[in-house]
Amino acid sequence: MPEYLAPGVYVEEVPTGAHAITGVPTATAAFLGATPSGPTNAPVLVHSFAEYQTQFGGLSADMPLGYAVAHYFANGGREALIARVMPNGAALTDADLSSPGLESQHRGLWLLDHAARFDILCIPPLSGTTDVGRATWDAAIAYSTARRAFVIVDPPAAWTPSQALFVNRSPNAALYYPRLQAPHPLHGNQLASFAPCGVVAGIYARTDAARGVWKAPAGTEATILGIQGLSAALSEAELAMLNDIGVNGLRALPGGGHVVWGARTLATTATWEPSKYVPVQRLMLFIEASLIGGLQWAVFEPNGEPLWAQIRRSVTDFLHGLFLQGAFAGNRPADAYFVRCDATTMTQNDIDNGRLIVAVGVAPVRPAEFVIIGIGQGSNDPSPTSFLTRHYSIRLGRYTLGIAWDGHPIAGVIRVRGLGQLTELTTVHDGGEPNSAHVIVGPTKLEPVTIERGITDDNAFEAWAQAMLRNRRSRAAQGCADRAARWLARAHGRLAAEGGAAGEIRGARSRGRQQRHRDGGAHAGLRGTGAR
Repeated sequence: MPEYLAPGVYVEEVPTGAHAITGVPTATAAFLGATPSGPTNAPVLVHSFAEYQTQFGGLSADMPLGYAVAHYFANGGREALIARVMPNGAALTDADLSSPGLESQHRGLWLLDHAARFDILCIPPLSGTTDVGRATWDAAIAYSTARRAFVIVDPPAAWTPSQALFVNRSPNAALYYPRLQAPHPLHGNQLASFAPCGVVAGIYARTDAARGVWKAPAGTEATILGIQGLSAALSEAELAMLNDIGVNGLRALPGGGHVVWGARTLATTATWEPSKYVPVQRLMLFIEASLIGGLQWAVFEPNGEPLWAQIRRSVTDFLHGLFLQGAFAGNRPADAYFVRCDATTMTQNDIDNGRLIVAVGVAPVRPAEFVIIGIGQGSNDPSPTSFLTRHYSIRLGRYTLGIAWDGHPIAGVIRVRGLGQLTELTTVHDGGEPNSAHVIVGPTKLEPVTIERGITDDNAFEAWAQAMLRNRRSRAAQGCADRAARWLARAHGRLAAEGGAAGEIRGARSRGRQQRHRDGGAHAGLRGTGAR
């Protein structure tokens, strides 16, 4: 505590108690495969292709990994994690990478267990003529999902989009097609075919550094450097077909140059819808890893409100920084994210068992895949709304409104208001004990329902109205018959109970009236009973 001896103004630094959360790297790419030389007991991090050449021996004609690393650094990569795998035979095989027995030995794919973290996984072809098999791809995707990493999948040399997919679908993987045509430095710079994983990983790193992990690594900014062409030229129809099946196309622009033209993951339709986009899924992986790393200080702290408040403040500050950079949708923080860590996110049982639960929600921004532009000549009404309604048809949604009443559809309904209900709930405390409260459900009031329909002349609505009218009349007739039957039943019971002479008199009167009311039925019965 400083001493204040002379009058004046003093400044003290007071700790806020907040722990800043730092975002983790997003573009450290791991390359798994064979190299001419280098260590095999653990992956090695390199920061340039020159450093890779020094550590692992440079390029080899039958080892594609070196070319993928060269493409990675040529397209903007900054950190590459090289996991060298020694083949058991003359050439690398899938068994050398993904055999189940390798996991316990931390070899093959599981050599990456020795790395603290990586963000992107690339497995170039096993050799110049051998592609990576499905067993290795599926194992790599499962492993990367557990490590919160993302897999860039290369297509086999002979694969075309019309064939079945050769890998399991997952939001933690993306497939790019076709292969690249680039000079081969060991073959006199003749054009050769190369897998695209190194190029794409470099574009990921370049986009992350320039725009952020939430920006799609695709479009005119995602130019491919160091190549001269593609193994297949894709038309607009073929690009659309690739997009539909979750495969990202590489294309040549009309003005020259080659770019990545897709940002879809291999997610299934059953997964969370936004995870079909590469930037959304990578953003979520980034947030998860950053929060896990940034909240380690909270372990073994007293699990109470002071700790919860610190965690809320730390996570909110981290997410707000991303919001200001444009990572989330919404114009206000309340629309972009929420952080909850209090008595609503955990029970007393959770606290007793040492669990602290933080609920975090974000609204990621999605890429604009389809930009629709309407161009037309001017008119007296220059408003864009008028122009679009006259000249362009835009599909605004995938859903239509359908209303039915007692199974009969109502045609032409454009809006329904109401449909709400209000139920009265009463809390009762037995004996004044606060823990003995129980809720009594009271009456429920339904809001009036208003159905809005345009003024049109169509047979469908008239048919519905007539059906409703007939239904109402049939219900009214049925209700009248039911009431008459109940009335006759009561009258018959009274006649049987009274008996004797009085019963005979009433019976005679009833028989006398039957002649005048041959169609008696319920009506004669009612008159006879009324003559009592």
